Amino acid sequence: MTLTRVFPEPEPEQADAADLPRTVDGLDQASRDWLLRRYAPKPGPYLRVNMIASMNGSVTGADNTSDSLSSRLDRRILGVIRQLADVVLIGAGSVRTEGYVVPARATLAVVTASGDLSGHRLEPPAVQAVDRTSRVLVLCPRTAVARAEDTTAGSGAVIVALDDDNGQITPATVVAALSRLSLTRIVCEGGPVLAGQFFAADLVDELCLSTSPQIVLGARGLLESAQPGATGFSLRQLLLDDQGAVFARWERSRPASS
Repeated sequence: MTLTRVFPEPEPEQADAADLPRTVDGLDQASRDWLLRRYAPKPGPYLRVNMIASMNGSVTGADNTSDSLSSRLDRRILGVIRQLADVVLIGAGSVRTEGYVVPARATLAVVTASGDLSGHRLEPPAVQAVDRTSRVLVLCPRTAVARAEDTTAGSGAVIVALDDDNGQITPATVVAALSRLSLTRIVCEGGPVLAGQFFAADLVDELCLSTSPQIVLGARGLLESAQPGATGFSLRQLLLDDQGAVFARWERSRPASS
């Protein structure tokens, strides 16, 4: 599968900005280094949201998960984005419905209001068992700690108790807790409610959005939030594969408010 950077265009008299080819075989070994440079963030703390959707904004495909929207190339880009992060942040609903597993190169942090992670697949790979206690974090209200401990028993997950607002954890509290653990390069992979909360709180620095060339009707939308709001973003990069999938990096057009 070929992958081409279509935006930004270089100046006619200049080579590519990073002195890289514009088109690569997206699945060969050399393309991983190409992607690492394409997705390298600015220095310092940041919060990325990384998600996939259909052309009409559905976050699930025909199998009611994101798997049927994805591809081998999308999963390679996902792995690169995770490799550049300290922590992958995910909502408990996605852990339960998508069968989430621990990333190979980053800590996984799960946000849950109830502490219920029944049906999880959070055990790290056996080759990383010596580092089990640092690979999975469960962030929950203090009132939900017992439930979280019960439903993650045997996984090696570390429960991080947080102050809450009527049983709900605020996005700012999550970011502060991860920062105290020196996990400042955050990639949030949803689901729609958790990602929507971070956008509503005006904490997102960048959106990495993969668009699958499908129309999926009757499914959940990309973001959900009970709190209205708007944040301006500008297109930083656009990649296109030979199957019609689009991979965009949208960067906030003004400094983060927090």
